Amino acid sequence: MTYPGDGQSGWGGQPNQGDWGRQDQGYPQQVYPQNYGGSYGGLGVFSGGDEPPPKKSRTALWLVIGAVVVVLVGGGVTAYVLTRPDGSAPVAQGTSSSQATTTTTTKPPTTAKSTQATEPPLTCEPAKPGWNCLPVPNLSYSYDVPKGWTPVSSSAPVEGMEDVKLIGLTVTGAYDCEGNDYTRGGAGGVVVPQTDLTAVAKDFAQKLATQYYKSAPKSEVKLGEPKPVKVGTIEGVQVDATATTSGDACLATKGMVKVLVLKGDKGYHVFMANGDLEGGPAEPKPPTEADLQAMVDSVKPLSR
Repeated sequence: MTYPGDGQSGWGGQPNQGDWGRQDQGYPQQVYPQNYGGSYGGLGVFSGGDEPPPKKSRTALWLVIGAVVVVLVGGGVTAYVLTRPDGSAPVAQGTSSSQATTTTTTKPPTTAKSTQATEPPLTCEPAKPGWNCLPVPNLSYSYDVPKGWTPVSSSAPVEGMEDVKLIGLTVTGAYDCEGNDYTRGGAGGVVVPQTDLTAVAKDFAQKLATQYYKSAPKSEVKLGEPKPVKVGTIEGVQVDATATTSGDACLATKGMVKVLVLKGDKGYHVFMANGDLEGGPAEPKPPTEADLQAMVDSVKPLSR
């Protein structure tokens, strides 16, 4: 599929191929800028806007609605961690002086020991051996990707949605064909205001599938039926969109966009997984629908 925009088809520079290795070495430890207006809330993390996030929070990042959230997946290896050191304590020093008629003394100088406090690390473990897990603090969830998917530190626009950009991105299968850049798959998310849960999922699925496959002379997008989803006690909905194309030898003849929308306390937390399924070049091979669905199923709340 194509991803219109700046850089590598809207996804930044040319992604590296292969396994990430240790995420704390191979992926920048950054909090992505949110590109949709909002305020502190969502699922317990700062989701953009003018209000700053709280300076300290040791509570869970996910909204617990009457019960502890059940984490969907486990096992695997730990992903990268985030720390936030506090500053050092100031140094207090005494002085002494003497005169002919008056003597003033102070206690010996003391120096406070330098301390560094860190919050518990964000942990993220993939459900499947050989997969990787990417925590995205600004979305307040993590998701898993197969080996060969690569993080990208830029954002990607959603055409037809003003100021809405996907963050927490990964891509797979970058290739060049007839001077144009393509990728075989991509994933990412965004936080948007609450309106209608199902309508938001359908709108994202329709717009993204249209955007990613519209470069073909002929393309068509069909939406599947919305599916209710629960992540622990958190309400959500999934909508799949299937795109078919013809007339472009460089582009897949069939692709899919899977959109998951979860309801937070103030916003909707959107995740999308997109991949070619058929057609296009023999190499790189396209993802499977099973892998795309496993990525959707892997979405889980971040915790410390």
